[in-house]
Amino acid sequence: MPRRANPMAVKANATYDVFEAARALSVTPATIRNWIKDGLEAMTASKPYLILGSAIREYLRAKYAAARRPLKDDELFCPSCGKGRKPLNMQVRQSQITAKTDLLKGICGHCASTATRMISHKQRQAFAATFQISKEAVSKA
Repeated sequence: MPRRANPMAVKANATYDVFEAARALSVTPATIRNWIKDGLEAMTASKPYLILGSAIREYLRAKYAAARRPLKDDELFCPSCGKGRKPLNMQVRQSQITAKTDLLKGICGHCASTATRMISHKQRQAFAATFQISKEAVSKA
């Protein structure tokens, strides 16, 4: 799975050519050219093309925001399906991840693989009303 370029890797007040932008974001120059074709604002009147760092940041943030797929309240994320799915019989197991977060695990009702969702402790009551939650035993390794 491809990793995402970090918008903060470029300086907002700097100007980059295609190769400098590619090096700063750890992507190929072809990727930068594809982004320009896709709508990344660039100064293309003369060569080399110049791109404002602020334009790169804005483009990447908008691109990643459009790719987000928020889950509904009664869904877990199934990596096999690539989307939110309801767990089988609405049954999930809850395990504590950190002092403030829990992980809900269930069986995807569509493909029978493991589906998960991170929740905060503040959300426990809301999800307890939606799902049948059982506590997962803490293993001592």
